[in-house]
Amino acid sequence: MLRPLRSDRDLPRTGPDQDNTSSRDVEIFEQTYRSKSLRRIQPYLCIAPAGFRTDSRRYPLLLLLHGLNGCYKDWMEHTRLARHLRGRDIIVVCPDGGNGWYTNAAGDGERREDDLVHDLLPALEADLPLLPAPARAIEGASMGGYGAVKLAMKHSNLFRCAVSHSGAVNAASSPNLDAIFGDQDRDSAFRKNESLLSLAEQALCRLPTERPQLMLDCGLNDPLLAANRAFSEHLNFIGYGHTYRELAGHHTWPYFDRAFRSALPAILAALETHRDERNPQ
Repeated sequence: MLRPLRSDRDLPRTGPDQDNTSSRDVEIFEQTYRSKSLRRIQPYLCIAPAGFRTDSRRYPLLLLLHGLNGCYKDWMEHTRLARHLRGRDIIVVCPDGGNGWYTNAAGDGERREDDLVHDLLPALEADLPLLPAPARAIEGASMGGYGAVKLAMKHSNLFRCAVSHSGAVNAASSPNLDAIFGDQDRDSAFRKNESLLSLAEQALCRLPTERPQLMLDCGLNDPLLAANRAFSEHLNFIGYGHTYRELAGHHTWPYFDRAFRSALPAILAALETHRDERNPQ
């Protein structure tokens, strides 16, 4: 079911994007797909260049993930996302991850990783004019930052780069997330397989061209700062090249908004190398 947001008046007003030029040169709409992994219909929000369905071009894809207790509308409602994407040749899709940590939960829990990889991506490929993998990036904040890095490292054939803003990078070792990652003792192997530290080490066994680029940042007043510093230090220790920045700010949407805007040129540059030569310029 396609639900276009036809004008800026249709956009939510809870975020900072208040001027009436925010959606110029972009098309914003909601769509649904059938998730076999979750056994239900799932929504997503899409921001695409104006006229993208009729201009005969194909575009790189950015999956933009929300945080805990959020939904697929969060980035549009709480940031200047449409404004930042004006004039950019990229399609951005915001999926709904619930509170599932973008993970196939231990036991009989929801299969959120399979939903994105095996249900959402094929649906997007069928419906949108996308360049083939790996002309794709995945990005997120907080829980979404963890999910972006994890999914890119586990599925490096699908994503060229991953971007984490104040990511909950040590989620797989948290004692408070047994419902997702299982018991710390009984399910230690499962937790290790979902750990960013372990996944980064496994990625080093692949060729450099088969590893996703990692771009990490965190606010200087963010409670997750220490965990992000430690993750970056681990990547340095094992020799996994990446970028890491600490910026002024807290664990808030104004910080995520600025971090997204700051990271966007680097994301576009990473994806540009995979542009189809037959794609009209």
